[in-house]
Amino acid sequence: MTGVVVRLEKTAITPAGVPRQRFWLEHRSRQEEDGHPREVQVRLAVVLVGRKAELIQGLKEGQNVRVAGFLSRAGYKGEARDRVQLIAETLEPLD
Repeated sequence: MTGVVVRLEKTAITPAGVPRQRFWLEHRSRQEEDGHPREVQVRLAVVLVGRKAELIQGLKEGQNVRVAGFLSRAGYKGEARDRVQLIAETLEPLD
């Protein structure tokens, strides 16, 4: 997925001592739906865990990036069960 970094959060440390870095990515594109063009956009939390958290160094708000990984729940209790986040495996700045 490609998009613009709209917000960087501070690095957090899990109870196990693992660094966890989260930022918010805004993706906008033009897609085709049922034969008709459609503008789509989504704002999604992207999480980098462990050594991958180092990939965010030098990243700035407003920067375009390409990120790949897998989708996961944001949590297991309450409202977080219904939110989705992208756990990043790769992160590539585009500018």
